[in-house]
Amino acid sequence: MQLPARLQSTQLSNVLPSFIYQALAKGFIAFGKKMRGFYTDEAVVVATESRTSSPVRIPRNNDTLMHPQIKNLYPCGEGAGYAGGIVSAAMDGERVAKMIAVM
Repeated sequence: MQLPARLQSTQLSNVLPSFIYQALAKGFIAFGKKMRGFYTDEAVVVATESRTSSPVRIPRNNDTLMHPQIKNLYPCGEGAGYAGGIVSAAMDGERVAKMIAVM
């Protein structure tokens, strides 16, 4: 399989601790049994977190992190368009929680 120029192929076992690699391998196989076509020799995993986000962004005020028109609505995380994965969603949620705590 031809990879995009910025990607370099390697075995997950070369870059992840054994216990994580083993768990992922088992998970991929199990999910492949439930979702036909998921588990193939052509599968590509890009890092341990993919960089995707919602195609829309719910507006929020940069200073208060609150929606500009709906009081006490704090859009955050992936679904609101402010994160691209579980780690960045958690960080955004923490940022919003801290903002709410000081208000």
